[in-house]
Amino acid sequence: MNVQNLSHAILLALGATLAAPAAQVVDAKPAFTAKADARNPAAANKALVLKAYQELFGDHDMSALDRQSAKDYLQHNPVMGDGTEVVKQFIKKLGVFNGPKSKVDFLRVAAEDDLVSVHVRQPATPHSPETVIVDIFRVANGKIAEHWDVIQAVPTERVNKSPMY
Repeated sequence: MNVQNLSHAILLALGATLAAPAAQVVDAKPAFTAKADARNPAAANKALVLKAYQELFGDHDMSALDRQSAKDYLQHNPVMGDGTEVVKQFIKKLGVFNGPKSKVDFLRVAAEDDLVSVHVRQPATPHSPETVIVDIFRVANGKIAEHWDVIQAVPTERVNKSPMY
């Protein structure tokens, strides 16, 4: 793949929410204290997604899916079906909760209108390499309604010295 095609693929993978000039891009750390504000739906959506993500993947609280996902939750990951029960089964199958509880390593967060994107790093485990993930969520009526993701293992050999995150 040439550099131009690679650049195009990266932009497509990150999605419009990360590339749009009007997007609100902020450091994820303060988001845990962000208050939902009816005048700023993007901030409220960002706070919801960060809380749900931390509760599920960091705190290992499976009930977060029930509390914070829409009843008609749509999944765009091609190896999972729609609905939260499928997500629960997939998380169990992957052994996500086998490791210790931790603070999610949010690298970047972008929120615009009803879309929220998070860029996270998952450390290596004895069973999987270090991984970089971009998750994109659509929020509707105060619930996570839809999800897309791009997942890539961090390669051991690199052409350049720049980290993937």
